[in-house]
Amino acid sequence: LEAGDAQARLNGPVNAWIVKPAGKSRGRDIICARGLRQILDYTGFGVVGKERLWVVQKYLEAPYLIGGRKFDFRQWVLVTDWNPLTVWFYAECYLRFSMAPFDLARLDDNFVHLCNNSIQKEQDGFDEVKDDSMWTLAQFREHLAATAEGGEAVWTDKILPQMHSIAKWALMCAQDSLENRKNSFEVYGYDFMLDDAFNVWLLEVNASPDLSASTPVTERLTSRVMGDIVRVVVDQ
Repeated sequence: LEAGDAQARLNGPVNAWIVKPAGKSRGRDIICARGLRQILDYTGFGVVGKERLWVVQKYLEAPYLIGGRKFDFRQWVLVTDWNPLTVWFYAECYLRFSMAPFDLARLDDNFVHLCNNSIQKEQDGFDEVKDDSMWTLAQFREHLAATAEGGEAVWTDKILPQMHSIAKWALMCAQDSLENRKNSFEVYGYDFMLDDAFNVWLLEVNASPDLSASTPVTERLTSRVMGDIVRVVVDQ
């Protein structure tokens, strides 16, 4: 099946979908749905006065889990020119965890299914587990070295090359739709997930990604990435 359908690994027994409003951030108004009727009812399809643009994506039903919890990667990508397309892929990403065990029977629980820190921090007792809600790339690579068949090479040989390709392809898709302003730059926050076979899936690309120091992981990384952006833009 996978040989004939590149997205076969997205499918599963629940037929789960994720529904998000276009143009909103921080996980607002996102739900997981089980079918077309629920999606149409939630989005107000055909209801006068409720017109809005929505993004509906197939939900990954077999994600790679750590400790029984779902996570995603936040990866920064810097574009310094659109023609020719010039892309800088930051050397470090970080992981954002759901703090509740993964369970497809609980699709209505955003603490299970949305890894966004803006959602997770609203969970009771989050301050006690905040330091465990994010991992550095080094922690993830140590985890792979200890648990994955192929060890740490799974990152360098399989996961990272997919991220590089997807980041480039996404920008190429939008290249002709964006104004090319010379002597300007843009930082994007890519959100990636892994399935249980270490295939990389793009969730979304965020303009103006959050660079706040919300946890010890981002406190260390965001100050560095902002300094590195200035060095690239000014020194190059």
